[in-house]
Amino acid sequence: MKSSLLYPVFIIALACLSCNKHAKEEQKFDTLMQEVIDVHDEVMPKMGEISTLIKYLDPKIDTTATGKSYQKAQQDLKDSYDFMMKWMSDFSDTFPHEGEDDTMTSKKFASQMKLLREEEVKVNKLRDQINSSIENAKKLLKKS
Repeated sequence: MKSSLLYPVFIIALACLSCNKHAKEEQKFDTLMQEVIDVHDEVMPKMGEISTLIKYLDPKIDTTATGKSYQKAQQDLKDSYDFMMKWMSDFSDTFPHEGEDDTMTSKKFASQMKLLREEEVKVNKLRDQINSSIENAKKLLKKS
């Protein structure tokens, strides 16, 4: 009789441990997702500044060495802008908001975490590219 009582207790304990592990996995995922979104939110307002700088650089572009440096700075800004638009589109495709499935198996969790870590690397690269292209353009415009 004692062994028949231990089996359900063991199953319940195992289920509780499994739920706890799942909750920790979800918390890791949610934390990393928030970090990725925070980086996006940090650089998204700079898109208007990028557009403005592109316009300011345009009349300064010519065939001289200085003009070519303005052209490169402008292209870097355009590349940063395009990178942001592509990253947002790709991110939305990878992590669609609507129709989310709240149940995540361990295998699905591992796959999603891997994708999210890759997005973290991309968004940090995006932030660095945006900030450096803006900084470079501003320095060039101050010289003129």
